[in-house]
Amino acid sequence: MFTCRPFWLLAIVVLGIVGPRSLVQGQPQAEPPSRKFPTRAELEKQYDENRDGQLSAEERRKMVDDIVEGRVDVPPQFRDAVRRMRDRVREGAKPPLAKQPAGPGAQLMRGGASDKVLIQRDLVYGDGGGRPLKLDLVLPQPAPDKPLPLIVFIHGGGWRGGDKAGGVARVVPFVATGNYVGASIGYRLSGEAIWPAQIHDCKAAIRWLRANAAQYHIDPERIGVWGSSAGGHLVNLLGTSGGVDALEGSGGSPDQSSRVNCVVPFCGPTNFLAPRRFEGGRRPSAVDLLLGGAIEDKRVAAKEASPITYVSADDPPFLIVHGTADGTVPFEQAEMFHEALKKANVDVTFVRVVDGSHAVGGEAVMQRVTAFFDKHLRGQEVEVSEAPIPAAPTR
Repeated sequence: MFTCRPFWLLAIVVLGIVGPRSLVQGQPQAEPPSRKFPTRAELEKQYDENRDGQLSAEERRKMVDDIVEGRVDVPPQFRDAVRRMRDRVREGAKPPLAKQPAGPGAQLMRGGASDKVLIQRDLVYGDGGGRPLKLDLVLPQPAPDKPLPLIVFIHGGGWRGGDKAGGVARVVPFVATGNYVGASIGYRLSGEAIWPAQIHDCKAAIRWLRANAAQYHIDPERIGVWGSSAGGHLVNLLGTSGGVDALEGSGGSPDQSSRVNCVVPFCGPTNFLAPRRFEGGRRPSAVDLLLGGAIEDKRVAAKEASPITYVSADDPPFLIVHGTADGTVPFEQAEMFHEALKKANVDVTFVRVVDGSHAVGGEAVMQRVTAFFDKHLRGQEVEVSEAPIPAAPTR
């Protein structure tokens, strides 16, 4: 375990070194030229919840966690730097990651359980709007002697921010057990392309992973997807829209299936035509930007983008996790989706995080996620409880 004081001292150093100009510059070449990132001062103001002009340890911790998990739009290089610093502190400030001679983009993680995984970054799975689409792959080490189930993470960020780097840390613990392969998908954001580009990209990635399953020791018949917020929406769609031609797109090995075998959405939107507003009614909302206009003017697209539209009896098992106090994606979104899946006789487990916000997590939640994947991807005889979980306390 780590203590809060050293962690936050190091986080302050990281955020102090990366000043306002650094947050705006250094954008990846693949990003649209008009994209701008917040300055350090803007970030700190956003997370200064009590408006006292400075960040408490709790406020700064939330900011760093949101950066790492892709809920704040910052340059990928900066997100990686913060993630590495946080991971090193949590592991006892171990030495930096060692170089791995396994080819370009490969990185063997060192320290704790992470010395058992190999990360292949920036693998091109397709083309979107004239630029390469990429994903990160996490492989167990040593290489397995049989195909393993795959867990794919899709990042959040309101479809307008975030990147795949934050998802790698999500799947590493699963891969380190030697029981899974992991992947984190990058997709076009709404500032670059509006709906349905995002689901086209995600489905292309699933098809590419299935087409290359033998090379990466993946069992193509055991693919689970997991996402948070906007990523939760996209995994919901992957689960319900299998076989819907309008959402398939044509990239990433179009001869392969984009269907998945189980789905874990954290706080994912499900019905854009529901009466209660997203993001507390802020306009334009992230949904407006995704659809290319106000929901009221884009009702056809809003219905097409809603996972609840496609619920059917052949959908895979779902584990829905949602905070009851979510102020960004109303809790009712999870409730109505749960009811629709149940009505269609889909295998669905609904975990309510009591008083949980839009950022759910913690050990109890992860135990449910682990049990769910073990049951539906590894065939383990385990129970996945629906018992409510209290929100994890802020450290």
